[in-house]
Amino acid sequence: MPYFPLYLDHLGYVGWQIGAIVGLQPMLRWTSALGWAHVADRWRVRRRLLVLAGLCGALAVLPLLAVRRFAAVAAVSMAIGLVHGPIIPMLDATVIDHLPRLGGDYGRLRLWGSVAFVVGALASAPLVGRFSSAVVPVLLLLAALPLAPALARLPREQAALAGRSPAAWTLLTPPLRAFLTTAFLLQVSSGAWTGFFAVHTTSLGFPDTVPGLTWGLAVIAEIALFFWGARLVERMAPSQLIVVVLVLTAVRWALTAVTRSAPVVVALQTGHAITFSAFHLASILLLSRLVPAENRTGGQALYGGIAFGLGGATGLALAGALVDRIGTSRVFALEAVIALGALVPAVRLRRLVAA
Repeated sequence: MPYFPLYLDHLGYVGWQIGAIVGLQPMLRWTSALGWAHVADRWRVRRRLLVLAGLCGALAVLPLLAVRRFAAVAAVSMAIGLVHGPIIPMLDATVIDHLPRLGGDYGRLRLWGSVAFVVGALASAPLVGRFSSAVVPVLLLLAALPLAPALARLPREQAALAGRSPAAWTLLTPPLRAFLTTAFLLQVSSGAWTGFFAVHTTSLGFPDTVPGLTWGLAVIAEIALFFWGARLVERMAPSQLIVVVLVLTAVRWALTAVTRSAPVVVALQTGHAITFSAFHLASILLLSRLVPAENRTGGQALYGGIAFGLGGATGLALAGALVDRIGTSRVFALEAVIALGALVPAVRLRRLVAA
């Protein structure tokens, strides 16, 4: 996926066309996830839907081998987003349902997603270099084909009985609303890091290798935190950990805004392990308590849709609208303020959970 925008550029698309196709993906994935999640919880068919999503995802990638026109590629990309969207929340819900059987440590299971991202990106690089970005659809198809058989080996059982699950959007209790608001604001504050970090390092005169090195170190830090994260959540309640994450994230963005030293800027971004990994670990554990077991898939879909879908898209749009006007440093400073603003619902969340 990191090379997909390069493939669109290879097809001759202009910037707005690439932005439209890539930008639609998060919203499509997480919006569709809510509908799939409701069906999965209501009729207890989560594993069947996972296998179906895996199969449909592979079929949806196939046309990318042939289509070239913007409208056709956009339609195929939308189809991929709609059918792949529910996989992550349904997979997380399955893990939480069977966590004791799977070793009891969510972080050490989740880190394999991060490892796979690194392996996929590194293995794709020489292939893209040798065959050009035209090879990207083939690589996406090769990754999609074994997904359904792997998903078919997941446990079939779900928590609670069929027919007792209300729609996920009916479960917005005060603690869940406070949590979702916090998650939304945290992702909004990450817009400059997600979309414009390379622009920031270029504006500071750093070498072109800095963004790649930084992202590599950030993902390594992410994996390390997932590996040892169980010790962290044993010592600190999830709602308390979220407050700590927000404070450290605000410090990270503020220092990124004012620092002009390349080694310091790179070192600061290992804080991705806090902003993403620690927050995600706390969120998964917190959701298992805030959402009834019979609605677990829907709770995961709500979290992903509000945080990574709506929050991620809003953060990118906000950073994109401001970066040319005020510069990347001031955008990072603004996002430090947004991260601090997230403390308001986070503190309320901690009080509600404690009560």
